[in-house]
Amino acid sequence: MKKLADAIDRINIWAGQVASFIILALIATVMYEVVSRYLFNAPTRWCSEISQYLQAGAVLLGGGYCLVSDGHVRVDILHGQFKPGAQKLVEILTFLVVLCFTFAMIWQGAETSYEAWIHDKRSMTILEFPLFPSMVLVPIGAALLLLQSLGRALRALDGLIGPSQGLPGKE
Repeated sequence: MKKLADAIDRINIWAGQVASFIILALIATVMYEVVSRYLFNAPTRWCSEISQYLQAGAVLLGGGYCLVSDGHVRVDILHGQFKPGAQKLVEILTFLVVLCFTFAMIWQGAETSYEAWIHDKRSMTILEFPLFPSMVLVPIGAALLLLQSLGRALRALDGLIGPSQGLPGKE
């Protein structure tokens, strides 16, 4: 179980690194717009749309990385009061909740992105950007989040049935 959880961690760390480069592209795009608009009084028509797509990509690809780095919000006031075994059980139950939500996002996101690809749907802006690339990030991001939640649940399960190793992600 630990090897599978570690492999999932590596996948999400890689996705987080991709998201960090997307953030750099987002920063460059916004800086270009600011300089263009305020220094040269020549605003662009494309920067806003591109920055929205980049932001969506960074958020969707970074969700699993946020979980692997323990950056998601948790009610630590309650969670910290639980005994280690109860904390592991909560982690496993959390996976089941995440499974429900991410399954719906994967299913509907895949269906919507497939329709956008088949029908060559495009944005209704000056760029007429194809919508498929941004839409396919929804099921990919949900799958990464689901995988990372599974990795945490596997570590918690391993901690319940094996020697106690502390909280998942806190080794």
